[in-house]
Amino acid sequence: MPGPVSDTAPPLYWKMRKLANSGHPRAADLRREANLLEQAVLGGTAPVSKVVGVWARARKLWCECTGEPLV
Repeated sequence: MPGPVSDTAPPLYWKMRKLANSGHPRAADLRREANLLEQAVLGGTAPVSKVVGVWARARKLWCECTGEPLV
């Protein structure tokens, strides 16, 4: 998928893309979740519950890849 349609993509999107581009072993997962997050947030038509769910899955993956605490 192409990059973000806007510089207003969520910060987690940018962090995930940067980590994926650094050659992380889970780069494909990071890109997929980042793109889903971007679509949910910038699409403007997804219900809040879907946006939160997409963000939570992206955040969980981020924490798995970086060792950052989930909470």
